Amino acid sequence: MKGVIDIGTNSVLLLLAERRPDGSLRVLRDESRVTRLGQGAAASGELHPDAIERTLAVLAEYRQLAEAAGATLEPVATEGLRMASNRDAFLEGARDVLGVDVQLISGDREAELSYLSVAREEEPGPLRVLDIGGGSTELVVGDGETIVSRCSHRIGSVRLTERWIDADPPTPGALRAMEDAALEAFAKQPLEPAPVLHGLAGTVTTAAALMLGLTSYARDRVDGTRWATDDVRHLRDMLARETVAERMKRPCLPAGRADVIVAGATILWVALRHCGATTLVVRDRGLRYALV
Repeated sequence: MKGVIDIGTNSVLLLLAERRPDGSLRVLRDESRVTRLGQGAAASGELHPDAIERTLAVLAEYRQLAEAAGATLEPVATEGLRMASNRDAFLEGARDVLGVDVQLISGDREAELSYLSVAREEEPGPLRVLDIGGGSTELVVGDGETIVSRCSHRIGSVRLTERWIDADPPTPGALRAMEDAALEAFAKQPLEPAPVLHGLAGTVTTAAALMLGLTSYARDRVDGTRWATDDVRHLRDMLARETVAERMKRPCLPAGRADVIVAGATILWVALRHCGATTLVVRDRGLRYALV
């Protein structure tokens, strides 16, 4: 049994799973906690003490779950730490809590793992995978398990929210600014149009749960759903007209995501346009699955 912890800018994920002899995955637990480790880090360049404390508390909880399952831990961290000058202080605290070192992976490695988490379960052929995080967004193009183009873009749901949203609900000007920031970022990775884009991570799975009208999150109902680009734009616009308090009344949209979902949905919509995609395929996967 393996326990992979993915320490992100907005959330911390734990996957307890193992490979069966036939190659299929047996999942014991798949947990997510919003700790907002990257709170203010894009502007200040440092992790906030409160954010560190919240995240270490979740890591302590995850260690207990892993030990109870007899799992070997492999913790990794991404953009939330990559952008922070005081990351060593967090990494030392995390090692004390977990008993093992946390590996800070590069944007390229993050993109590769996100892509492989989907590619290893798809039929061989052209594939595009988008992973929207709190601090960065990875867009990867490949064929089967072979990666052709990958880039970790420095845009994310938390980063754009903190940079541009200063009213509740956000102003039309803020929406345009976030769209422009996403367009500018993706322009650094020019691509030929392709009809399908696979999307990962909390923004995408939450968007699918909202579009399905779920009263509680259900992975088996979300994973594999397909949506038109116009569906995503409609959801973004609808959420942008609501205050954070109004969004929090929606099932499947907790406080830790309600304030950043508009920025995340904006990145998703712009990515679909950039890729020339007409269809979004939602996958409840991520780099933790590739590491298992």
